[in-house]
Amino acid sequence: MKNRLLLLFAFILFCSCGKSEENPVTPPPGGESLTEQQKEGQALAETLWTTSPLQSQPLTEKRSGAFEQIQTLADKCSSTYFDNYLKSIDQTADNQEKYDILLSYYRYAFDNVLNGIKNEKVENGTACIWMLYNMGYVVKTPSGCFGVDIMHRWAEKLVPYLDFLCITHNHQDHYDKKLIEAMLEAGKPVLSNYLTGGKEYTSKVPASYTINNFSIRTSITDHNNSGLSDFVTVFCINCGNDSGNFTLMHTGDSNYKTAQYTNILGRVNVLIPRYAPNALTENNIIGEKNGQTSPDYVFLSHILELTHASVEESRWSLPMALERASKINCKQTYVPMWGEKLVWKNGKLN
Repeated sequence: MKNRLLLLFAFILFCSCGKSEENPVTPPPGGESLTEQQKEGQALAETLWTTSPLQSQPLTEKRSGAFEQIQTLADKCSSTYFDNYLKSIDQTADNQEKYDILLSYYRYAFDNVLNGIKNEKVENGTACIWMLYNMGYVVKTPSGCFGVDIMHRWAEKLVPYLDFLCITHNHQDHYDKKLIEAMLEAGKPVLSNYLTGGKEYTSKVPASYTINNFSIRTSITDHNNSGLSDFVTVFCINCGNDSGNFTLMHTGDSNYKTAQYTNILGRVNVLIPRYAPNALTENNIIGEKNGQTSPDYVFLSHILELTHASVEESRWSLPMALERASKINCKQTYVPMWGEKLVWKNGKLN
């Protein structure tokens, strides 16, 4: 048994996607202290978080350097390795995070978001927005908290703090099964177009909902992959008076056919589109015509989704995201990264 554990430990170190080969470390006695990889992952996060996601290009040297480091680590991380990490038991995942810089950052970012939504006292007239991973965002207002497209190894830990959850479509990089099951078991709404549980909030046609102070509109659109018709729910959410009437629209993996955007707001504070594989179709839904919205800000997302193997399979890189962001028809288009927080206050983001 001892030999098997040693082999497992060696395998974890060998397969590490962000391992530091120049500075190998000995596991800390008792597991109390941070490993060198954890220190590097947390330092990377803290460096990034001292910058603002609301930076126009070119990025500052500090933010650009953090992005370059994240991209370098991600390039070493295979989709098979990351998928196995997601499926591993908790103890194994914890060990992988201790000896892998990228996974240490990934976990530290999650803990930062979790602590934020747990402890943040949101002032009246404001809303806090956290970018978690891929297209996953959490929004907290003075009276409630919700998530959209949450997929994360530790997502289930969010259940006590979410009032409802929105899922744009049935693809594994946009939902977490344990999170969904725990939300439903707790009697909390999960809005989707495919779930059989909690049918009150499942709709394959455009719908409108009111949950506490939140008003939600949905449209049903095709996926950007051919053959997946009426597969993606687009969410438009007005967070209510106590949030400063903060509004957002989340598109999931929509293909941006304006004729399908039938139940949206003509103006939103934040639009969250995915990087479209068919060039610049994101711009189809930006404007003042039918099926379009005028956003104050755009958060271009679906970047560095690590379960995707390559650019050809929609693992869009940070340089690609920044280049695409510069072409979106909204001057305030940005690329937030894991664990970053923004605050809506007095009609703008800070």
